[in-house]
Amino acid sequence: MRKISFKLLLLACLLLGMGSQTQRSVAQTNLLQNAGFELPYNSDGSANSWGRWFRVSSADKFADCVNGYHKEPHWSAETVSAPLIQAGSASQHVGNSWDTWAAGVLQTVSVKPGSTYRFTVWARGRGSNEDYPAPSEGGLRMDVQVGIDPNGSGLWSDGDVKWSGFIQPHDQWQQVSVEVTATGDKVTVFTAGDYGLEGVNQCRAHLDVWFDSAELIEVGPPPTNTPVPQPTSPPPPPAPAATNTPIPTATLVPTETAVPTEVPTNTPEPPAGATICINAFADDNANGQFDTNEGFMGSVAFRLANSAQVIGQAISSGTNEPVCFEGLAAGEYQIEQVVPGPLEMTTAANTTVTVAEGQTAGVQFGSRLRLETDADSVADAGAPTVEPTAATDAVPETVETPEEGAGLGSYSGLILLVAAVLLLGGLLFAVLRRSA
Repeated sequence: MRKISFKLLLLACLLLGMGSQTQRSVAQTNLLQNAGFELPYNSDGSANSWGRWFRVSSADKFADCVNGYHKEPHWSAETVSAPLIQAGSASQHVGNSWDTWAAGVLQTVSVKPGSTYRFTVWARGRGSNEDYPAPSEGGLRMDVQVGIDPNGSGLWSDGDVKWSGFIQPHDQWQQVSVEVTATGDKVTVFTAGDYGLEGVNQCRAHLDVWFDSAELIEVGPPPTNTPVPQPTSPPPPPAPAATNTPIPTATLVPTETAVPTEVPTNTPEPPAGATICINAFADDNANGQFDTNEGFMGSVAFRLANSAQVIGQAISSGTNEPVCFEGLAAGEYQIEQVVPGPLEMTTAANTTVTVAEGQTAGVQFGSRLRLETDADSVADAGAPTVEPTAATDAVPETVETPEEGAGLGSYSGLILLVAAVLLLGGLLFAVLRRSA
């Protein structure tokens, strides 16, 4: 009995050893460079192998914190305070004083198309008017999240970026992650924090977020079990069918007419989800309405989100083709527009839309060129039609000056004519006096 027990114990130990070996072999490789955000750091404050990204609102919003504006923050290495470092000797700090911001760091990595990848990072935040180590104000929104661009564009505003839900890691380290299937041979990962919340004054002396211990791993390889054997099975059925084809082909023609009966079965596909379409128009007269004589505005960024996460982002094309988000679950969505520097908004910066299953809703945001915008920025804004109007308005101003000069010239000619008449009269008087 003791021998049997000993053998069973030995077998259990062997199985445990094999299990640990299997677990170690399954462990995935972290594909990120400098995943721990260790020194050295770049001159712009970002960790080595990482880059910066940020949003900037239009300048007219900077006057009031309630506008929830975004200004460029500061990046730096956190090496002093141990609680602000999750692991290693440094963490990536992003923060601002008094000005709210939306920003983070990014990295583009080579991957295998079709594979699924998970990006995870540890994050910690603190917002307060008091210096550290005073606690963070728990009511502040810092909206920390991570994202992956499956095509590796390196643009945070790319509509393909899949974002995680928000976390609010006040005074504690929390993990946040997101998964995506790569559509190309590269993906771009983003860390993000956002203190700008419209309608709420979130300006504080300290608005900080720290990132550490990032990880990008492959969690699902591309489908290698392609159904190669299945295509070999269809050839046998055609062989016997070919022998019977002479007679059945004529009789099978009406059976093909049954295909249209299947078409109606495909019609219920649209109600599989709701759709929201967004576009931007050039509100030249700033009346907040899309008039018939107004065109469309390009380079305006849109962000669609629900209460849990950002659904997608896109940029207007400057044409009548809107950006559409399809397959949405029924519910309430928040839509935000972000205009580039040369533009100013003429409608609200964001709106809320509620859609039902199978419903399509449309939203149009208005903006126009700033009056002080020069011709070069007009071209960049994607609305060249506005540029000629500014030029024609300037023409009368430049023409008025030469008209005044021409008036002075005409007066000088008249003066010369009068002087000549007087001189001629004087000469005649002198001649007549001598003859007398």
